[in-house]
Amino acid sequence: MRKTKWGLCLILLVLVLGLVTVLAACGDNKDTTTTTAQAPTETTAQAPTETTAPVSSEPTTPVPTETLRIGAILSLSDWYSVVDAADKVDLEYVAQMINDDGGIQVQGKNYKIELVIEDGKSSLDGNTAAATKLVLDEKLSFVVGPGAFFNLATTPIFEQNKVLHVANYNGLNPAEMNKDTTYAFLGLDPITQANAELKSLMLYYPDVKTVCLATEDATYPAFEPHFNALVERLGLTLSGPPVLFATNAEDYNPVASKIKAQNPDAVWMPVAIDPSYFGITKGLRTLGYEGPLSFPIDAPSVTGALGDVATGIVGVLSKQIIDPNISAPMKRLLEMGDPDRHVFGLGPNALYILAHAIQAADSLDPTEVRDHWETMTSIPTLYGEGFPSGSQLFGLASHAWAHPIPVALVDNGQVEYKPWIIPDVTP
Repeated sequence: MRKTKWGLCLILLVLVLGLVTVLAACGDNKDTTTTTAQAPTETTAQAPTETTAPVSSEPTTPVPTETLRIGAILSLSDWYSVVDAADKVDLEYVAQMINDDGGIQVQGKNYKIELVIEDGKSSLDGNTAAATKLVLDEKLSFVVGPGAFFNLATTPIFEQNKVLHVANYNGLNPAEMNKDTTYAFLGLDPITQANAELKSLMLYYPDVKTVCLATEDATYPAFEPHFNALVERLGLTLSGPPVLFATNAEDYNPVASKIKAQNPDAVWMPVAIDPSYFGITKGLRTLGYEGPLSFPIDAPSVTGALGDVATGIVGVLSKQIIDPNISAPMKRLLEMGDPDRHVFGLGPNALYILAHAIQAADSLDPTEVRDHWETMTSIPTLYGEGFPSGSQLFGLASHAWAHPIPVALVDNGQVEYKPWIIPDVTP
């Protein structure tokens, strides 16, 4: 009997040792090609009651990393490339910033962004072709861009295919975004930018009562009623009819002459490009006009192009690392490249808020992201906390967004950075 018990014990010992050996061998041969994301070093997750969740919330354990392809339409050739070629650099930096933080976390997985960029070629036809390729050939569900009035060419394509798209900017043509374009979002309500220009002008030049509105001609018909309403809301008066100009004009002296003839307290130029702003400013100062001017600027570009003529300028949207009021995300973006480069920050901000919206919705389904985004009352932007604007204007709640606006004064070629201004919500 004793021999039988010892025999059974010996057999059990052999079986246990064999099992351990087999398990060890299995452990040595596991698949090591699975990519996992490291946990972020900072805890950025919002409390469950918050309506937004920062990108790259810290998981409790490493989670798998996959790729999320996001389309972008930028006009990298022809006249609008003066904006979009620069925006492309910072769009790629923002994607890298998000990826460096672990990507977009959705349902327990981290998704690194892969940009698929198409050239809109500064034309409606070019933007139509770009949108068609991203939707039909690339089969993407999320796209940022385009900007300006080019959304006229892309919105129908995106809407028909239920592609969630975030415009960099738009020209306020109702066909770009309206109550029926439910997959359309807007990174910056353009009326809030104009509001920030006039509010800053009134803050630093309180004696201003009349302004000459000088703006580019292509988008003005759609902007006209909203500009007029904005001027009225702020208690200002237009000094005369708007002075319109083409952004591809070679000589802006006739434009400057028309402005000076109105003898306004100040000049307001809400929509144009740098060559227009610089040409008109030079013309006005040459004619002896001494009143302040307000328009979007890049401070180094203004001082470099205008020198001592750069005086009496109230500029908005200049992003500079030496600005003591710079937002943390924007400072980080500037540190990723030449800190003195001209950052337009339109496409990059569209991508930044889209990433946060996707993560807040915890879904890669564009319809689910849309539905959740419509419930959000705030969202992180490159400029600070964003807020919805223009619900009546666009017929959509929480689709158009606004954010704090940088302000800088330029006098005698010198720049003074002022506290950022919070624009008023557009009705």
